[in-house]
Amino acid sequence: MNCLLTMTSSTFDQLKELQTLQPLSLAIQPEKPVNKLEPYGAQLSLSQLAKHHHIYLVLHEPSEHTILSVLSPYAKIGVSGVIPTFIKSRADIERLHAILSVSEAEHALQDGSMKIIPELGRYPSAFHKLVNLSGVSTRLTALTWNEEALTLALGAKRSRDDKGALLPPFQHAQTQILFIAKSAHLFAMDAAPVTPAGPGKSAGFGFNGMAANTLEEARQIQQVFPA
Repeated sequence: MNCLLTMTSSTFDQLKELQTLQPLSLAIQPEKPVNKLEPYGAQLSLSQLAKHHHIYLVLHEPSEHTILSVLSPYAKIGVSGVIPTFIKSRADIERLHAILSVSEAEHALQDGSMKIIPELGRYPSAFHKLVNLSGVSTRLTALTWNEEALTLALGAKRSRDDKGALLPPFQHAQTQILFIAKSAHLFAMDAAPVTPAGPGKSAGFGFNGMAANTLEEARQIQQVFPA
């Protein structure tokens, strides 16, 4: 895993461009309202994407009913896993692990087939409560963070200085992600780059890859991080 590209169903018109990229992981954001029948877009479109890339559905709500409902339409298309943004503690991961087992059982899928990639940032306390992730769930494969979400959570006016370098609170968050992930033998995924030099710096720190918000960012990341 070297790139986690965020997409919504409204950007699925980029399907042909995505085929020019090496296989990557796609973080599919739900459309609003999330109670619609296919909150992550048409099953056929996701099924086509899953033939070439790894599909991860982003979960913003911790409700078991909501999680089971939004996963149900996509049970048979080969979804690789989920990216929860609500994780605050090990208990949240253990609970999500159990919910995914229920979903797999309901749709006759192999137990443990759906993986978990927590995205930290929404709850600043998570950067300290999740110091040790070893043994919490066999579904865990990677850990990432969202710079914009953390900026909002902290009520900060900015996250970087005039030269594009992370300010101290955000440097700390970046370091925590790296340490937590490496200690638990997970892929450490840095937040999306803001400059072309970002991927090289993250690779130098020891990250295995990065999040991306655009196809151009994804290309830059794949040029720096090995597949």
